[in-house]
Amino acid sequence: LFSATRSSFAFDDLDYRYLDAGSAAGLNNAGAGDIRSALLSQFGKLNYAYKDLILADATIRRDGSSRFSASNRWAIFPAFSVGLRLSELEFMKKISLINEFKVRAGWGKTGNQLIPNVYNAYTLYAPDPINNAYDINGTGSTIVGGFDLVQFGNSNGKWESNTSTNVGFDAVILKNSLEIVFDWYNRLTSDMLTQIAPPRTAGSGTVPFTNIGEIRNRGVDLGLTYRNEIGKLRYQLGVNFAHYKNEVLKLNNDPNATVFGFTTRLPAISATRAGLPIASYYGYIVDGVIKDKAEADAAPKFGTYTREGTFKFRDVNGDNVITAADRTIIGNPHPDFTYGINLNLGYKNFDFTMFAQGSQGNEIFNYVRYWTDFNTFQGNRSIEILNDSWKKSGDVAKLPRLNSGDATSQQISSYFIEDGSYLRVKNMQLTYSVPNRLSKRVGISNAQIYIQGQNMFTLTKYTGLDPDINLRTSGTDNQDIHMGIDEGAYPVAKSYLFGVRLAF
Repeated sequence: LFSATRSSFAFDDLDYRYLDAGSAAGLNNAGAGDIRSALLSQFGKLNYAYKDLILADATIRRDGSSRFSASNRWAIFPAFSVGLRLSELEFMKKISLINEFKVRAGWGKTGNQLIPNVYNAYTLYAPDPINNAYDINGTGSTIVGGFDLVQFGNSNGKWESNTSTNVGFDAVILKNSLEIVFDWYNRLTSDMLTQIAPPRTAGSGTVPFTNIGEIRNRGVDLGLTYRNEIGKLRYQLGVNFAHYKNEVLKLNNDPNATVFGFTTRLPAISATRAGLPIASYYGYIVDGVIKDKAEADAAPKFGTYTREGTFKFRDVNGDNVITAADRTIIGNPHPDFTYGINLNLGYKNFDFTMFAQGSQGNEIFNYVRYWTDFNTFQGNRSIEILNDSWKKSGDVAKLPRLNSGDATSQQISSYFIEDGSYLRVKNMQLTYSVPNRLSKRVGISNAQIYIQGQNMFTLTKYTGLDPDINLRTSGTDNQDIHMGIDEGAYPVAKSYLFGVRLAF
């Protein structure tokens, strides 16, 4: 990897943006570096089949990763599964309602070594002439270069492992018109890799990934597909449903341990601790805006901030004073369930397809409100500040009074939490197939004309740009502990396509 930089170009035109077109007085630096990692795997697999009744396989693999130290580099991951096609049994063949029926079960272990820091095991130092050069000889005319710590190493880091157990069945019934796929699973993530910041007294540097605990995901997946015909109308409807429960089982074998997430500019937005879902939202609970002086006098005090027209923060620990001890779990980024819908309709030479997906019950931390609804930084503000802020005694308002000195309202709180449920139509397409008798007259074996729309519309109560928020994606942060935080992600584009398919 080679890099070179220069500045002070005479023109901004792209034709002049070459290194040698920069000014001699401009920045002129060159450097080289390389980032390498290696993964070596060995595996063996055994398949077994008895007639068409029993199907089984077993796999064992040994993986080695350079991202861990030599003592923890290798790990072994076995897996096996078995399926029984009950529909091949004689008594099942006599049941006309059932066309195919298979039950299956599996168990397996897989490993994860995909952490952003490929040199996670090693403590690294680097020269910095500005900050670590020093006249150690006391000559007054020369300096000696030194090295700064730039990364903390973790030589004890090892593979994160996922142990999964799955039981399910596949069925085709009603004269092959209805397909059913069902799965129940239990997935245990052990030696979870995440970043734990060292004490500030240790210095500054890249934080290594550390194995800290166990997380369990347990849930069900269900898929149904029905197809049939009514005269010349062909149709197929498929729906899928998924539900899971996420729970942190332990962190460092300490029931009181907590890993906080997203602390770039604010106090922690999320907290991960035993007994809760990973990346649960963490902050104060807001019980509305104090509408008058009487309510202000009775409200728990947040320093000198509590008065009419300000947020009423909930006194969680009951000491009548709002402090950091009153921060608590305020939301959950995990959905109650997710679902998808596939629809196919056909009539004569016309075909229509549609795909939609949705999520229900998840909550989103609308971080954009931190910038638009409060006096945080200079810039534009939301329309809610104009219309929904407290203005006079007795107002029942959504936002507190306008106050250029207010540095308290933007504390991480339930005000930022919104329902993130949505249903989005991802794709719709209408196709017309030109009859072969017409297309062959001009030497075309097959011709189709179609019109397609993508991301047609989204049904949601979420006020942000896009409710389809999953993981924080900026930088190389550990994304698992930043789920559901909307930093103003650009929404998906709506597009329309018109096309022709020809086959000669």
